[in-house]
Amino acid sequence: MTDPELEPRPPFVVNRDFIETAFEQRFQGWLRHAWQNRSWHVIAAPPGSGKSRGIHDLVRNSGAELAAIGRTRLPVLAVRAPKNDSRDQGLITALASCFPVLPSMSVAFRRLWLVKMLASSHVECLIIDDAQDLNLRHLAFLKELTDNLAAPPYERLLGLGLVAAHGNNDVPFRETFARPETLWKQFRQRMDTQNPYIMVPGHTEEELRLILATFEVLYCDQFPDLQLHRWTKPIFTWLTNPLLDPHATGRVLMGNVTRLVTLALRWAYERREMDVNAKLLGEVADLMTIRRDEITRSDMVLPDSSGENPRREVG
Repeated sequence: MTDPELEPRPPFVVNRDFIETAFEQRFQGWLRHAWQNRSWHVIAAPPGSGKSRGIHDLVRNSGAELAAIGRTRLPVLAVRAPKNDSRDQGLITALASCFPVLPSMSVAFRRLWLVKMLASSHVECLIIDDAQDLNLRHLAFLKELTDNLAAPPYERLLGLGLVAAHGNNDVPFRETFARPETLWKQFRQRMDTQNPYIMVPGHTEEELRLILATFEVLYCDQFPDLQLHRWTKPIFTWLTNPLLDPHATGRVLMGNVTRLVTLALRWAYERREMDVNAKLLGEVADLMTIRRDEITRSDMVLPDSSGENPRREVG
């Protein structure tokens, strides 16, 4: 008889489903508010919170329709701020690339073309991810673009969400929009009166418990006995370590939760265990905190996980 402990197992599969956590509900709630009310906000959250995934999920469920020929509808248009192009052309190109066909034309004509495309595609809200990378020329172009859409013949008001990665208790652009120049006074006038600047925090301990329970459902096929939620308190303590929570928010970030859980499950799976224990979770937490800057010296060649035949090179 074959020993089941020696039978080969399929490789561990990382679940990458979008989880509508409490943070995502708060974060997407403000994006939807900007969309529905055509209001302007700077929305900040710490790196690793899940902002980009939340934006992607919102756009995917916004009713967007892309077609090279015929109807294109983009109620929510989201782009990432250009990092390597300080000219306004960088943002123009990023926005224009969202459309199925990008004609060859000068920058001056593309500015006009972009206004027409946003209007004909029924764009109702602009979201700029990594907005902390926007410079003054990018912001000036956003004002120009939205002003042209609001004027005849289009008369379309757009919501605007400047989504920024920020870790302390302040948000970007407050000092910029408070400057005395006319441009920034006009920009400030367009910001939402009641909630212009928003900081969305991470997860509380109880919210973490619900996330861990969700992971149990997502990984039940590979771990029938998984009970992650019982380790909520130690996991919360590890993930609010000053190295992972440098601004002492007392909240945990989804990126850190996912990293800890995924690696712990991978190790447990390789050991043919049906659950994870506190010792294993603590080992992963140590890697993420006190051992996070260690250097690994490696002379081995890692196996190809793609399933393809290895390449053979001569020389």
